[in-house]
Amino acid sequence: MVNTGKPSRGCYMCRARRIKCDEGKPGCMRCQKSKRVCPGYRDAFELKLRDESKSTKKKHNRRLNQTQYPVLHDVVNQAEIYQDSFLDPALFYPAAASSSRISHSRNSSSSSNSSQDSFRSPEEDVSSVVSSFTHHLTIRGHMTTPLNQQAACFFLANFVLVPKAGTMRGYFDFTLPLLKQRDPSQGLLLAFSAVSLAALGTRPNSKALLPKADLWYLNALKEINSALRDPRLASSDSILVSVMLMATFEQLTPSRLKIGGWASHIDGAVAVIKSRGSEPHKWQSKIAREIFISVRAHMTIHCIANSKAADPNVDWMAIEADDPVVQTFAAANLKMAALRADTDKTTTLKVHSAENTEIVKKLLQRAQVLDQEYLDWIKALPAGWEIKTVAWVDSAVQNLSTSLVHPGRVDAYGELWMAYKYNIVRSCRLFIYSTILRCVAWLGNSHDYRLTPEYTTAARICRQLVEDIVASVPYFFGWNSENDVTMKARANFACGSSDDPSVKPLSGIFVMWPLFTAAASDFASPSQRIFLRGRLKHIAETMGIAQALILSELPLVHPSLYIMRERANLMPTACQSDDTTVTITEAEATATVTLAPAPPQQQNGWLPRSFGFGENGFFQNAVAIKQHVQEYLEGYELTGF
Repeated sequence: MVNTGKPSRGCYMCRARRIKCDEGKPGCMRCQKSKRVCPGYRDAFELKLRDESKSTKKKHNRRLNQTQYPVLHDVVNQAEIYQDSFLDPALFYPAAASSSRISHSRNSSSSSNSSQDSFRSPEEDVSSVVSSFTHHLTIRGHMTTPLNQQAACFFLANFVLVPKAGTMRGYFDFTLPLLKQRDPSQGLLLAFSAVSLAALGTRPNSKALLPKADLWYLNALKEINSALRDPRLASSDSILVSVMLMATFEQLTPSRLKIGGWASHIDGAVAVIKSRGSEPHKWQSKIAREIFISVRAHMTIHCIANSKAADPNVDWMAIEADDPVVQTFAAANLKMAALRADTDKTTTLKVHSAENTEIVKKLLQRAQVLDQEYLDWIKALPAGWEIKTVAWVDSAVQNLSTSLVHPGRVDAYGELWMAYKYNIVRSCRLFIYSTILRCVAWLGNSHDYRLTPEYTTAARICRQLVEDIVASVPYFFGWNSENDVTMKARANFACGSSDDPSVKPLSGIFVMWPLFTAAASDFASPSQRIFLRGRLKHIAETMGIAQALILSELPLVHPSLYIMRERANLMPTACQSDDTTVTITEAEATATVTLAPAPPQQQNGWLPRSFGFGENGFFQNAVAIKQHVQEYLEGYELTGF
């Protein structure tokens, strides 16, 4: 067959086997018949980049004749590391800027913030950023798209979400105007290059790029650390965004199978903000405020997951979001982080004194109030946030671990960003009811907390929350989107066509923490747990988000594991107060519980306090907890282990 220059639209497997693909969705029949896993298709933007038809070549040659390209100059001087010319960081820098590159990285400061508002909207900046890469990376006489440009376009098309006009429903969109600056910081360029190449390298058949991405990462880390030594540079917007891009790199790369890398960069971003200060006059530009709000959102999820409060030295609510939905959401999440941190401190109190009983009761009341705040947030959502049930799946699913849908309800949302926020609220409410039950178990001491009315209420609400998360999963993965337009995760990405039917990896980042929270809940059914953990593995293996694999393997269940740990560490001390009556007001029911004085309790010591969840967070201690539980509870089956 004569090569017409048009790129094949077939799947990766059929192209590798050099056979014609039927281009079926979500996987082609050729792969299914040969019992292979279809790796998927190239997106529309990549196909456009690879179009080498005669008309495309004529346009390209016309541009070459009209443009004088600068000579590329090795600014970073990494020739001994970057043998591949397409991977040399110098390709990002024109010769005209080479002489000022180093001086800029040493002398620029946060004063650039004041000029950020002069940039065009993110939608206009996208084409300028991509064309800038084209200008610096195109080599005369070659039609092959340089690897750096492919990586940059892929990252923008799959991870950078541009908000609609008048909204704040974006993700990393503030990166565009910073890259568009006449003289962007070297740390930002290196960090963007590293995360872009890592994103491209996690695709099927592209794993060979990951070692190269690691080299970019190390150079970016070196440059950022150097910039942080300069007080003027340390407070710039570019450095803060560079640190956040490094955190995203840790989410993607499978070479760092631990949560600690991502968490350390989030903590680093918090340190930069603390050094800069949270006073509003230091975040005057629109771009600076968006960066602050983004760091706050990432930080709160990190703190909630690891049971620690936000840094008290930063006024996290000093910078107000233009959208009240975002502002009230952030306020509730900060309270959630504080509640989680206080729960680990309070429910591990060993002495049942009157004073400690009062502390636990106050914590329980805080949890109830916060749950109501989340309910009020949902009720106050504006038009367009409605959830629509579009299907019911009644038939049994053969393999839940690989299925896109779980039997039951299927929901659709107005936008991908909205579905993400809904699921964060559901996850936080699951942890709120874990706190409530841990308090009830502490107050009841040796009594079975599962016999209380509070447990009945919590079970009903938490099962509904888990079901809501499960019902949202098909939307994130584009289930039946070719037949139902409402199932298309509507989102305006920074690159590519808005009609692109492919599922973006950002969907995996948005849904993976709710998947983990629901799967780890005591109230998830066995089939739901298999389905949710299967989706986490899919995110890791297919979408290239390695952090999801870590979450899928964490052997945690809540609140039962927490309660077992806390009761195992109680001292044999009787309650110092009389019979205590606790009135608990739920969002949907009211119950009164009478608790008898706590009898002396023997300490079996099966789980030392050193394995607690509070100080280091439950992610880091998961393996140690699993080994210790298996050692001391031989033959005892714990759900989820």
